[in-house]
Amino acid sequence: MKTYGWGILGPGRIAHRFLNDLPRCEQAGLAAVASRDLERARSFAGQYGFRKAYGSYGELLQDPDVAIVYVATPHPQHAELVQQALEAKKAVLCEKPVAVNGRQARQMVASAAENRQFFMEAMWTRFFPVNRQVKALITSGALGAVTLIEVDFGFGNWPHGPVDHPESRIYAPQLAGGSLLDVGVYCVSYATWMKGERPTAIKALSTRVSTGVDGMTAALFQYRDGAMAVLRSSVIQATRLTATIYCEKATVEVPDFYHPEQAIVRSRSGDVEDQVIRALYSANGATGFDFDARELMRCLDEGLLESPLMTWQQSVVVMDLLDEIRQDIGLIFPMD
Repeated sequence: MKTYGWGILGPGRIAHRFLNDLPRCEQAGLAAVASRDLERARSFAGQYGFRKAYGSYGELLQDPDVAIVYVATPHPQHAELVQQALEAKKAVLCEKPVAVNGRQARQMVASAAENRQFFMEAMWTRFFPVNRQVKALITSGALGAVTLIEVDFGFGNWPHGPVDHPESRIYAPQLAGGSLLDVGVYCVSYATWMKGERPTAIKALSTRVSTGVDGMTAALFQYRDGAMAVLRSSVIQATRLTATIYCEKATVEVPDFYHPEQAIVRSRSGDVEDQVIRALYSANGATGFDFDARELMRCLDEGLLESPLMTWQQSVVVMDLLDEIRQDIGLIFPMD
């Protein structure tokens, strides 16, 4: 079994969560971590057992022991760092949202193709076994056509601090903050994946916070067959964190859809039986961040440049849809 050396760019909160699970992957070697603050990189490396720590991203990208780079910085930095990693001939796993806008996402995909390197957005929701089973069930046609999708992702007490906190990244326009790109991306990606196509019409509304970013956004998608999706994101109001997929013959409800352990199928006809889809992963403190890491290394083993579960085109489409929503609510960031 081949082992791949992992390098981490940005030892922040999401990187700590990722490293709770990455060591559970037999093929993952902990090669290096980089931060603009060398002491922070050394502390992270010592905590998780990385062999090397660097005080710049460029040093890590030149390390021959690093085969895979996990870009865990805030999303305004993704485009530049992904480009540099691909040019350094590293496979790249980039945190969601993959970019700030569709233009940046296209540049990343073009660079991955030009450099012939693996590239994937870490939209971890797509890799959970329950969600993969739900997708397979819908794709099979056993439940009939999808007629309506509802997805919500909202927190009322955001962990980054209150709106007026000077270090609250989530509320900073200069960091492309707000609910849409931080948690709304889950809703848009999930609906697009489950429906299997992009909508033909989009309408959206938002509630702004004092900094000007969206504290809460609601988007309505309509598809060419008349089906609809209702998507809600918030960092000022807690929601159910649930996806519900209405089909002709059954309804599928996925609690905690972004990292589920079960889905409930309720029949609406005699052709389908009620069932509960379960796939538990949280034993021994696991949180599910290893699923996308395992998929990446599986793809590398097979010589693939992209994963069929999260293709380059799918990442671009999702960013395009987020752009359209932002256009409808008038949300513009400095880096646009």
